[in-house]
Amino acid sequence: MAKELDMNKYRKLFVSESKEFLNQMNDSMVQLEDKPEDRELVDQMFRACHSIKGMAGMMNMKTVQETAHALEDILGMVRDGKREPTGEIADAIYKGVDALEAMVVAVESGQEVPDATPLISELRAATSEPSPKPRKKTKAPESMERPAKTQKQADQDTLSLVVKLGRRCSLPAARAVVILKELAKASEIVSHSPTDDDIEKEIAFEELAVTLTPGSKIEEAMKRVAAMVDVDEVRFGRTSESRDRWQRLARKESTTTAPTDLAPAQTVRVGMDKLDDLLDNVGELVIGRSRLLQKATINDDYELLEISSLIDKLTSDIQSRVLEIRMIPLDLVMSRFPRMVRDISKGQGKEVELVVEGGSIELDRTVVDLIAEPMMHLLRNCIDHGIETVEERTRVGKRPKGLIRIVASKQQDHVLIEVSDDGKGIDLDSIKEIAVSKGVMTKEQADAALGRELMDLLFKPGFSTKSEVTDISGRGVGLDVVRRNVENLGGTIIVNTSKGAGTTFSMWLPFTLAIIEAMLISIADQIYAVPMSTIVESHRYLPSEVKTIRSREVVQLRGEVLPLISMHQFFGVESRPRSDKINTLVVQSRDRRAALEVDDLLGHQQIVVKSLDLRLRRVKGISGGTILGSGSIALILDVDSILGG
Repeated sequence: MAKELDMNKYRKLFVSESKEFLNQMNDSMVQLEDKPEDRELVDQMFRACHSIKGMAGMMNMKTVQETAHALEDILGMVRDGKREPTGEIADAIYKGVDALEAMVVAVESGQEVPDATPLISELRAATSEPSPKPRKKTKAPESMERPAKTQKQADQDTLSLVVKLGRRCSLPAARAVVILKELAKASEIVSHSPTDDDIEKEIAFEELAVTLTPGSKIEEAMKRVAAMVDVDEVRFGRTSESRDRWQRLARKESTTTAPTDLAPAQTVRVGMDKLDDLLDNVGELVIGRSRLLQKATINDDYELLEISSLIDKLTSDIQSRVLEIRMIPLDLVMSRFPRMVRDISKGQGKEVELVVEGGSIELDRTVVDLIAEPMMHLLRNCIDHGIETVEERTRVGKRPKGLIRIVASKQQDHVLIEVSDDGKGIDLDSIKEIAVSKGVMTKEQADAALGRELMDLLFKPGFSTKSEVTDISGRGVGLDVVRRNVENLGGTIIVNTSKGAGTTFSMWLPFTLAIIEAMLISIADQIYAVPMSTIVESHRYLPSEVKTIRSREVVQLRGEVLPLISMHQFFGVESRPRSDKINTLVVQSRDRRAALEVDDLLGHQQIVVKSLDLRLRRVKGISGGTILGSGSIALILDVDSILGG
């Protein structure tokens, strides 16, 4: 039983690392199609494929191992210049990567890995080439024949070195391949131990012994080897010399020549479920801290105040550390898209270039995971609806290759992700016609509708501007999913378009969903929390400063006219007579502002966001709840829906 549990543990490690390698291969292959001369990309793919093959061999996954081996053969021929990574070879590589992805998914779900014999045969056929005609051997003239060297002379001309690997080296076979390749750049390798067969079989070893005929740049190559991760030291000398006289090249000696000689960061893989549990506990700790501070303040106990201040500081440190641990770069999700864009555009006969900016911005893991599907739908929408064919673009004077840009940027407490294309844009007249034909609007309503109202129709379930259903679009579910997922994250999405010039989808998303800064307010003796990210400022007005325009109350703030929204009326609670001062919070959602009339402002604090029951999530004006230090519950206002979003 213990052995089975161990295998499950290693299976998880295999799946996580294989996914990383496959993402790297996909990304490198997309770049390689544009830059076929970049051999570093081929090297990266070869190393990733070799690592997957080695791990599969250790896990006794024969099908995965054989598929990776066949794919490795193709990459080897590309690396050696015998094949170009275009046309049929590129398609074969993509097929191999896709097959490995499907196998890894099967391993992850505990299913049996599907048979890949036809695919392996297809991959091997891609590496076949006509055998060269045998050349007739001609005997060299006697004047050109050289006497064979003696063993002693050969030993004096060769160099031997031993590379000692670190104890933490998890994949010594893969590291050995990289080392041999590096040395081969500056020398001719005569022999090495373990041999190629031993490396292929993943036989355990701690040292790699190499005998080579050195070139002029062998010293630089050895320094690069010594600077590699997992390499402890390199010892070298003439093959004819005793090992006692060999020189030693340790990792620290390469710091002056190789900037890559940095101690590898020590990392530990932790399941997201454990981080979620830890964050929940931190949230409860924050609530307990607030209650302790409140009790200490009420009792005016100096010693209790001192202890609670210390706990307050420690809790804040733990909270920030946990949130940092959960933060991951957007690149993790954006790295999936170049391959998808390439496949969809190729299937539709279009040429599309994808540019990604701001991938280093970090968001909470939950946000990154949930944003993947909306981003995918938006990109499919850009390719299918926005980008024209090469002929159409050329006819209107555009460059043949369409451009899609994903730009992420920090905006105060939110991140803004914009997905834009330079396609044909959205035809508002077409939306009106479809809305009338589907019975969504009458002809009069469609003619009077504003651009924002027409754009909102795109996000309705079942609404599509495509007349025919394809594998990509036409069913009216894509943008509906986008808005639902974005709003579930507490974000918003808007569309800007220009006919003939393209479309931009802008998504505002929170950095984290767990703990936020909020302003506490009072409305009819009930406490509510307003996210600080939506608040512009607070302001007090005199009753005489409230005006009425078209039956709506408004106020002015430095020349700007703002709607005045009474929260008593919004929630349908009994209104109170206005005093000589009207407390308001000026809030903003996207490009809209308003002043919320409240009874009192109670101060701001950090709150732990608690999600509502499914039956309450459609309540307008409320996005969640929190537990205050007093133990009472405060509802969190949804500013976007209050302003009419």
